[in-house]
Amino acid sequence: MRNQIKNLIDWLFDKSSYIASISFVLLTIIDISNLNEWTINVFGIPELELGNFLYYTSVVLALIFGVKAISSQVENTSLESKNKEQSEKIRDLENSLSEVVNETNELFNSYLKLLVKNLNFTHNERISVYKTYNNEFRLIGRTSVNPNLAKRGRTSYPIADGFIGKGWAEGEFFIQDLPIASASNGKTYYNQINRINNIPKNVIDNLNMKSRNFFIYRINGFDNSPKAVLVFESLEPKAFTKEHIIEKLAGVKQPLVMFIEKNNGVKLLENNALNL
Repeated sequence: MRNQIKNLIDWLFDKSSYIASISFVLLTIIDISNLNEWTINVFGIPELELGNFLYYTSVVLALIFGVKAISSQVENTSLESKNKEQSEKIRDLENSLSEVVNETNELFNSYLKLLVKNLNFTHNERISVYKTYNNEFRLIGRTSVNPNLAKRGRTSYPIADGFIGKGWAEGEFFIQDLPIASASNGKTYYNQINRINNIPKNVIDNLNMKSRNFFIYRINGFDNSPKAVLVFESLEPKAFTKEHIIEKLAGVKQPLVMFIEKNNGVKLLENNALNL
């Protein structure tokens, strides 16, 4: 019974604006029609002033629920104002964080460019960095002397597919002298890649860089757990050796590990619909 009364009171206060409006309308009707002077004979009481009872009941209801409606409106206005202010602060914070992430990624790419220079890479080579996120690879950095090769294609890749998946699983993977991609309409190129580690043919067909020389190198974090892979590739069949790249990595590996460890901007940029 107590819960039912409480629920009824909550419902009445929730509808306070409607009840107040109805009460004011009743007051107007009673006043215009002189119903406040209406009397009836009931329960043995002659000339019971029913009109006055209705009139004063309407006044009380109008006052109580009118005040409640005004109070609710003030609270709603204040809440809307606070929500708007909080939304603006959150938006400003997200914009600031996005700027920091973009600046960090630019600095990260500058280290990759330094590595490109140290390796004497030409317009036929590029370096990409993929970090694991939500059980897939996300592209967090890519650079090349050739702006066409530096373009970003897909931003996410299955963690087990292709040479990247093989390098991730085994720690490193090197191959050279892959067939020319245009031979036999690409079938020879695809078949050789697919024999090494399975990858969908449409993925190979849509690659903007069908490289013939690859080196996949897994990067471990400071806790020695796998974090990302570096992908070195070239359109030439024998542009580099695994030993040469590992030697050149020694000078920049520590900063790269630091950036990869701290690069938590993947989720932020994803939520803000920005390209990685």
